[in-house]
Order: sequence, then C-alpha cells, then structure tokens
Amino acid sequence: MNQFPANRASTIATAIRYTLPNGMVALVQRNPTAPTVSVYGEVRVGAVHEPAAQNGVAAFTGAALIRGTQRRSFQEIVATTEAVGASVNAGGGLHATHFGGRSLSEDLALILDLLADMLRTPSFPDEEVERLRGQFLMMLREYEQDTSVRASRALRSLMFPPAHPYSRLSSGTTETISALTRDDLVRFHTRYHPAVTTIAVVGDIEPADVIDLIERFFGDWQAPGNPPHMTLPDLQPLPDQRRVHVALEGKSQTDVIWAVHGLDRCSPDYYAASVANMILGRIGIGGRLGERVREEQGLAYSCGSSLDADLGAGPWAAMAGVNPTHVERAIAAIIAEIKQFAAEGPTEQELADVHDFMTGSLAISLETNDSIAGTLLGIERYHLGLDYVERYPSIIRRIDREQVMDVARRYLATDNYVVVTAGPAVGEEHNEHSNG
Repeated sequence: MNQFPANRASTIATAIRYTLPNGMVALVQRNPTAPTVSVYGEVRVGAVHEPAAQNGVAAFTGAALIRGTQRRSFQEIVATTEAVGASVNAGGGLHATHFGGRSLSEDLALILDLLADMLRTPSFPDEEVERLRGQFLMMLREYEQDTSVRASRALRSLMFPPAHPYSRLSSGTTETISALTRDDLVRFHTRYHPAVTTIAVVGDIEPADVIDLIERFFGDWQAPGNPPHMTLPDLQPLPDQRRVHVALEGKSQTDVIWAVHGLDRCSPDYYAASVANMILGRIGIGGRLGERVREEQGLAYSCGSSLDADLGAGPWAAMAGVNPTHVERAIAAIIAEIKQFAAEGPTEQELADVHDFMTGSLAISLETNDSIAGTLLGIERYHLGLDYVERYPSIIRRIDREQVMDVARRYLATDNYVVVTAGPAVGEEHNEHSNG
C-alpha cells in the first residue's frame, strides 16, 4: 500500500495553521474520537543556547516552569489540575523547551491559561528551586553509576569540540547544576520568545474556538529583542580511531558505543539514512546487528543502532550491552557487520520489510491525540508541510537499494570512528579514570 488510509492522512493535512501577530504558531486539529484534548508545545530555546559553564540551565529552567508563577504557587497548579483530572508539564531539552497538558475538552481554557502562566511569568521560588535542584542532583548521581549514560557522555566529548553544544549532555553535571542560581534561571528564561514558539492542540474541539483561546492567553505575549538564534559549529572530520574506556566499580555489564558523525534532519540524505539505520540496527530485535552480533554469535545482551538527526548532525552509532569478557570480540563483530553492510547493502527483502514497517508504524502512531500533536510539532520544526503524512509513504518507498548503499558507504564505510566503553575496569591504557 502506497498511501495511508484517508482518515489517517487527514488528521494532519486538515489541521489549521495560524500565526499570531507576535510570531507564535498555532496548529489545531479536531479529532472527535474521544472527549479529551492534548496540548503539545515547544519554545525553540534549549541547551544549544546555554554556556558550557552553565550546562543544564536549559533543562533546569524548563523543569522549574511548573514550580510557581506570579499568579499561582506550585501547590495551586497541582491542585487546580487534579480537581478536573487534568495535567500540565514542562521541561528543557537540547534544542527546545517543551510544554504540554491533557484534559477534558471542556477544560481546555484552564490548561491554556496555566501553560501561558508557566511560560510567560514563572516566579522561580527559592524554596522550589532548591527542591528541584535536589531532584536533579539525585538523578545525576544515579547517572554517574549508569554505564549507558557514562558511555554517551564520553562519546560526545570525544566527537565534538568543547565549544560545540553537542559535546555534553543537556542534563548537566553535578558541578554545573550545583552552581546554578535563581538569577541564572531568570536570565535564561528571558530568551523565551513567542516568535520561536509553536503550540499544537488536538482533540474534540472546534478549531476556531481554540484559536480564540490561544489569542486570549498568548496574543499579548511580547519579549524584548530578537528571537534567539543558534548556528552550530561545522563538524570537523574525525582524524583517526579514538577509543576510551570509562571504568566503573561494581558493574557486571559493559556498554559499548561505536560512532561516526551523522547528518541533520534537513539533509537530503536523511530518508535514505533512516532506512539504512532501520535495517542495520532497529527493525525486529535490533536489525542486522541484533541478529548477527546478539543472536548468531551470542556476544551481546542487546545490540542495535541509532541515527541522531535533529537541527544539527549528531552521532550515527551502534550500541551494545555485553559481558565484559566479550568486549573486544563484540566490537570487532560490530565493525565487521557495519563494513559488510556498507559494502553489500541491503537485500531486496530487507528493503521491502523496512518500507512496510516505516510506513505502517507512522500510520499506527496517529491513533492518539498525543501522537497527532507531536507529529504536528515535528512538521513545524522541520518545515515539512501539512501534507507530509500524505507524502511520507511515497518518500520512503522511493528509497532503493542503491541509495541505501550510497549513504552507508559515505557515512559508515570509514576507518575514522569513535569507540567508547563503560563498565568494569580493564587495561589502564584505555581508562578515562579508575572509578565513578
């Protein structure tokens, strides 16, 4: 089947896109299948806009939005939403600060009022900031003993120069989060701007009424200065094979990551790379990597791949969780499989299976208000057009074997890569440090 059922595609194509005079974009879709409404939004201000010395301030500021406003305390926000069975949330990420809520359709005005209050006039009460800091520090201390997180952190520091925001995790570190002040949060919040804000509302609602509500609560939002902009530094080719081991005491598993530089979401290679990545390490129990390294050779507890393609080019990586005694064999097997895939490409059956999976999974994902709203946000972020869902099946099915081989050879067929392992101590020559 080359097209989605008409009712699936129409859940996106018939959405209303409205731009407020202040530049904020509203996307509204009526979905009368349930008497509820989902609100998803983003302000495109995130960790890419923070100084390295304040790593984590975007995440901290985003999480603190719900902790009190000029009109409502944290306790009042919680009590107000619980009284009607609704919820609101917010949090900071790499490229954007996200916010959202769910409620019965009749309570949409309340949800939009709360979200506007949180975004526009957070008060960052000292007591709540300290409570939130304690939660962040507890999470970060747990991360210090998590082999997957430690491997990811080391990988980014190897692949990207210190000035690049991708060189660190957006969650921050115990040192940077401990040093943040309330004034830092207030200062970072001044970057929020309606002209880089999108809100998507999906549910049993009348679009015209929703636009009126968004105008009421967000229409007079003004921010000083121009909207924030971030130009990511150009990536420099990896000069050689780099290897680091992060030694952690008391661990029985080692996490392995092999990676090269990937591509951004707007690259013309994106769809071919997505198909290639799905075949290599995603579909089924982990694609070819899962089948060969885990199932056939028994060298990993889990094995797969990921393509981190957003507004900037993140890593294209293969990951595995392995027994520490199998680390070297597992790494060799992963590299051999990647090189074979780049040299030979997919089979026609693999290609057909992935075409069916990728088109079918998007159609299935449009079953809920939440997923429709999330899809609308992605369409706006990457300028895909509201007919994207209708076009998507033909985009994917046009990706042929030669295109997959081409992107695999250009991105994956390289002797310049990074390998990071995190787990029990091994030879000192690869140790980043001797314990967590």
